[in-house]
Amino acid sequence: MKKLKLKYRYRLVIYLLMLLALLALFFVLYVSRQSRGYSISALQGELKSTIADVLDSLAEGKDPQTIVLQPGFGFTLADTLGNVIYDSRQRDISIPDNISSLSEIVTASAGSDGSALRSAIGEPDVEYLYYARKSGDLYVRSYSKFKMSRPSQIEKDNTYFVLIAILLGALIISFIYILRRLYKPLKTYSQLVGAIKEDTAQLSGIDFGHDELGEVGKEIADTFNQLEEAKKYKQQMSHNIAHELKTPITGVRAYLETIMSSEDMSAEQMRKFVSKAYSQTLRLSDLVNEVSTLNKLDEAAEKLSSEKIYKIEQVNLRECIDAILDEIGYKLESHGDIFNCRISSSLKLNGCYNLIYSLFKNLIDNSIEHGGDGIQMGLVAGIEQVSGEGRYKINFTYTDTGKGVPAEAIDRIFERFFRVEEGRTRKTGGSGLGLAIVKNAVAFHKGTINASPREGGGIVFKFSLYSLDETS
Repeated sequence: MKKLKLKYRYRLVIYLLMLLALLALFFVLYVSRQSRGYSISALQGELKSTIADVLDSLAEGKDPQTIVLQPGFGFTLADTLGNVIYDSRQRDISIPDNISSLSEIVTASAGSDGSALRSAIGEPDVEYLYYARKSGDLYVRSYSKFKMSRPSQIEKDNTYFVLIAILLGALIISFIYILRRLYKPLKTYSQLVGAIKEDTAQLSGIDFGHDELGEVGKEIADTFNQLEEAKKYKQQMSHNIAHELKTPITGVRAYLETIMSSEDMSAEQMRKFVSKAYSQTLRLSDLVNEVSTLNKLDEAAEKLSSEKIYKIEQVNLRECIDAILDEIGYKLESHGDIFNCRISSSLKLNGCYNLIYSLFKNLIDNSIEHGGDGIQMGLVAGIEQVSGEGRYKINFTYTDTGKGVPAEAIDRIFERFFRVEEGRTRKTGGSGLGLAIVKNAVAFHKGTINASPREGGGIVFKFSLYSLDETS
């Protein structure tokens, strides 16, 4: 059997009622205690007056039996040993022959008026208040039944109860207001959960309010949206990687299957197919390396430094460029391209050598592969002190005179797997990751990069690299 759950707001109402009940009980007990104290004090005053009347009558020589008291009051006379001499209600109430051990008599024997509240012998359900005083060789004790009464100011003035009613009413209204305020965020969070489960597009329409709980709700919604975007990005990334890997793998497989199925293939033909398969494996290796580089760059810079994945060192930029030209110089020659580097041989930067090398290599490769034959490339740099930070950055401008990029695509060229010309780029072997690596390498060095069309044709990249310390 399914256990029934009480709604949260109803539980809050129950808690409110319980709290009000406790407050009411506390109030009743407090008023009762105050009333009891008032009643005892008032009756003690009357009993004290009764003793004075008895002593006055005895002083006048009256017989104790002739002393008349107000209805409901009685008195007892005892000697200094506590032996009862006379009691005005002896026939109605059974009293001990000796009262020296009673608390009010013990107090009176010490020189002070004594008082005690207890049940009388023979009347266990009725309380009596006793008041005793020692006068000469006599103990005089007066007594009366104890009845609680409200203080006169409460008895006569109903405003007291009106104020209490108003106070309770205000308290209830305040609690209802608080409950509504408390329940509103819960209702909002319920909408948030429903939107997450059913339609994330509804997240933007939820009013989280402007208090602390509202800020928490907004952060939860923003975090979920970011997770959804990351999920979609990873799915798209996985799709793109699979798509890119498919081409070289298919090529290698096709070449190898051709060799295996052709028993009479000449050595020259076999060497040709092996060479093509090898070219595809190189492309595959480059793609894997590029994806690995981007994944590492996506991690926190602190983690990379702590794990020594990217070591910060002093990099001579001209020597780095020369090393790149030694590696890909054959490509420049085969395409008839010219690279002009106007960087001082003494220009140095604290950074990651591997990332700086990859940055410039990808820029040059991008121009060679997509700019066309016979183009010119140029790189200039200038150092700039960073105000207030005690370090410097180097501003670079890289240009080529190639085909350039259409204006509608210029803002997307740093996206992963983006190609301006899908068919042509795939044919030339580009993966669409080169400029994404460039952007992330710049970001690793705390810089920024932007691209714009070059006047007269081609493209211009302007970016900056900050000199890092070992903790960057």
